[in-house]
Amino acid sequence: MNNFNASIRFGLLCIWSLLAGLPPASAQVGAEKLQAGAARRELVPPFLTRMPGYFDRTDTFIGVESPICARSLVCDNGETRLAIVASDLIGVPRELVEEVRATVEGKTGIPRENILVSASHNHSAVAGYQPRFMFGAPYDPLLYDFLLTEISQSVLEANEKVKPARVGFGSGELVGFSRNRQQGNDRVVDPEVGVLKIQEADSRETIATLFNFTGHPVVLGETNLYLSSEYPGHAERMVEEVLGGVAMFTQGACGDVTVHRQGPPMEEIQRLGRILGSEVIKTSEMTQAVPDNRLFSKFEEVRVGLRHLPSGEEAQRLFDTSDEAFKNAKESHSPEKELNRLERQRDSDEMTLHLVQFLSDKPGAQEKASQASVHVMQVGPLILVGIPGELFVEYALEMKQRVRELRDQPMMLVGFANDYIGYIVTPRAIYTGGYEQSVTRVDSNAGRLLTETAMRIVEDSMD
Repeated sequence: MNNFNASIRFGLLCIWSLLAGLPPASAQVGAEKLQAGAARRELVPPFLTRMPGYFDRTDTFIGVESPICARSLVCDNGETRLAIVASDLIGVPRELVEEVRATVEGKTGIPRENILVSASHNHSAVAGYQPRFMFGAPYDPLLYDFLLTEISQSVLEANEKVKPARVGFGSGELVGFSRNRQQGNDRVVDPEVGVLKIQEADSRETIATLFNFTGHPVVLGETNLYLSSEYPGHAERMVEEVLGGVAMFTQGACGDVTVHRQGPPMEEIQRLGRILGSEVIKTSEMTQAVPDNRLFSKFEEVRVGLRHLPSGEEAQRLFDTSDEAFKNAKESHSPEKELNRLERQRDSDEMTLHLVQFLSDKPGAQEKASQASVHVMQVGPLILVGIPGELFVEYALEMKQRVRELRDQPMMLVGFANDYIGYIVTPRAIYTGGYEQSVTRVDSNAGRLLTETAMRIVEDSMD
């Protein structure tokens, strides 16, 4: 009898030991049903078109430094199927997103509200495809149709490639890579490199590496006339060469965050891409992919308040006044600190004047900015929050902390998701000024409203 009891105790101990090494039960139910597929399509048009991102750049591109692409991931657990698109564009207008969603839903059955389309905010891509874009090239329907076809096709191809998969999340860090552009706020950045690793279930073959970092891709500048995917694209290709599969960069809350740079711009995008790509590779290799079939998607439209703008005459008067004050200060050799302050004010007033003039030529353009949205997704252990514009980084840092406290899970803030409504600033920016505050179309409460909407959806998804 004693030997029998000892055998039972030993058997129970073995079972307990095996169970202790498994992920939580919630990640195991039906885990064998998780499937994922990924695909990539180039977005370099077979015709010349202009480039976005700068007032003074009006020429068409003259060559291709590196191809711009749309990369797509489709995941399915038998109950929920969702798709994520990461593109090397400056932004994606709602009109284009809705047509992509309609095309994909019609051909795959993926519900349109389960499709998130994002952009890296690359300033060296193509322009003219956004019917109501703030600044840049006139609308080009030929380019719009080309992008609609290629982006939709990337999702359709990813859908055709779905196979049993495992997933894991890891977090890297790049301290000193980025800086905050707001006066007196230069150290407030998000250095996290979030990495979602998706592998084939029966092997270590990579299906996709979805990664996220925060920093404006503006290294090449306004004089560049070569299409380029900038530093995020160089990181994507490096990750694909080393790990295989499809690497997908998503931009964080980079509204007030840019990257440190040194040396010739063409060399810089490669150097920065290598740094980011190396951190993604290291983080992925240190992350274990496990059976985890959790998928969730909820898209919610949110109406935000609009910024009060001066009339055209008032905007002109404000600019003339600040421009004269700056010139007088230069002539009287005022201290450098005062000159810098007056120059920032002059530049801010000039940008507001440009904005007012633009809006006067396009009635309804500001009203469109009030039509925002929040898109919350979950893939395995990771929560993604999609915001349709250039959110200031403080909001993303807050959301990440709150999601950790609420659900003990990691979160990625995906900027430029499903539309582009421009800069979404903090109330602090009203007083510190700067380029971002001068061209925003929404009021200073918009970021708070979007943050609280995202947190409500995350909390409701726990029920």
